[in-house]
Amino acid sequence: MKEVPISRSVPSEESTRHFDPILQPELHEIYTARAARLHELAQGHELQAYLLLAATIAQAQATVSQQSHSDATAVDPVEIARQGTWETHVNALLAQLAPDASAAISPHLDALRAMSSQARLDAGLALAQNQFDAVSPALAPFLWAALSLEVALAARAVPLPIINDEESASCPVCGSAPVASLIHKGSRQGLRYLHCSLCECDWHMVRAKCTNCADAGDLDYLSFDTTEAIVRAESCGHCHSYLKVISQERDPNAEAVADDLATLVLDDAATEEGYGRTGLNPFALPDQAL
Repeated sequence: MKEVPISRSVPSEESTRHFDPILQPELHEIYTARAARLHELAQGHELQAYLLLAATIAQAQATVSQQSHSDATAVDPVEIARQGTWETHVNALLAQLAPDASAAISPHLDALRAMSSQARLDAGLALAQNQFDAVSPALAPFLWAALSLEVALAARAVPLPIINDEESASCPVCGSAPVASLIHKGSRQGLRYLHCSLCECDWHMVRAKCTNCADAGDLDYLSFDTTEAIVRAESCGHCHSYLKVISQERDPNAEAVADDLATLVLDDAATEEGYGRTGLNPFALPDQAL
């Protein structure tokens, strides 16, 4: 693995350009792009079966998102989990996933279907509170997909929060952790946004500083490839954390959740280097509470 020092200065174009502090991409487009990218990355991958499962879940989310809306007046993941409206998405996702489920996945869908309403709500509340060890790892991705969809719908039903100049390590819309940071293409080319693991919103953060502690003095990019790798782990020697940075400049099809999930081996390497992950992937949730 190669370690390459990151630039210590904010790119001039980023410091002077106008940018939207928060982005709310359309949900059907997000999920459809994610599913397509997961299919692409699955080809020849050692985790091919799981990447394809994640693609199927993302495509199911895309379908269900078009059939759903939210009457939320606030974006509070814990309260949303407690109220239970999101449980309808569990059933809708099951209806999408069950017909083509493999023999390996069907038992998990059966277990999800057999869960009582209260058991589902308890699991959703645990996920919203980052108590990941309280939820079966086999069921967590499906439950998270349903809860995330409801929180994402709520985030798009209320006005965007007014934020000050201080950039946050957690999502300014719902308070959740990012999946990764994404270097954008197109009209926002070169700008960095963090993608929320729960509400699917993006928020801006300047490059050349740690996304966790904001220190700019001791950052490295870690990757298995060259300095032009699409996915790198941005590690901080100050707080000893890391978050992946994914470049759409280097691959326009790159997508935060998909590319992060397809590079879990980079997480293992960063952990061995002594860094702790600050991000969450909906399809690779930690096995312990945060």
